[in-house]
Amino acid sequence: MIKRAFSPDELSALPKTGIEAQKIRALLLAYGTKYDFCRFYFSESAILCEMDGCLVISELSEDFDVRELADFVSFCGFSEIFCSEKLGEQLSKKISCSVEKINLMCFHGERVFNGELEKSIPLDKVFKIIKSSFDIDYEPWYADMSHRIRHGIAKARTLDGSALIVQHDLNGEALLSQIATLPECRRQGNAVRLIKAVCGELSESSVYILCEDMLQPFYEKLGFVYSAAKMILRS
Repeated sequence: MIKRAFSPDELSALPKTGIEAQKIRALLLAYGTKYDFCRFYFSESAILCEMDGCLVISELSEDFDVRELADFVSFCGFSEIFCSEKLGEQLSKKISCSVEKINLMCFHGERVFNGELEKSIPLDKVFKIIKSSFDIDYEPWYADMSHRIRHGIAKARTLDGSALIVQHDLNGEALLSQIATLPECRRQGNAVRLIKAVCGELSESSVYILCEDMLQPFYEKLGFVYSAAKMILRS
């Protein structure tokens, strides 16, 4: 049976590592279990987090009950589900959704320490850069990102018109996202320098990104190596 968690202690079975587990842990550390817009659930086979219609599922065993998960997400409703490839394939056969495979890549290149890396920058400036490449709304993005940064979970980094977000750096695993460059600053290698500089800053952790197939060659040139396939299911 899937139950809602009202205390972090009820989520003690959350794995120490793994991209799904770290996404959930980052939200747990940032928001706790007291908000209705960010809910956590658990069962014997999985731990889930739902925030504004987006679900992340971390499996606890290979013997998860796919039918129970399918009934749960169908009843609660969702706009997006992030999970492992295996679970995504099974779940997509039992619910109405579109399916997208996404690649998890891990950095194995040279760590570059760049003193030009901008760390203390206004989030308005970061948003302007990220907005140039991503279809995001300011208010929900700013509210979530400022909260995560204030609680020490996320970091924003910029360099010469390029920006990215370190979504989390937990238990030796960091995730980069929302990598973007202003149109007038593109094709100058700024994003490459930024990514390498941030990987250098995160020298004590394994650094991951999630990307579509078309971007995989770009990240491979930077020193990222394919790690696993993940699934995004959309209603």
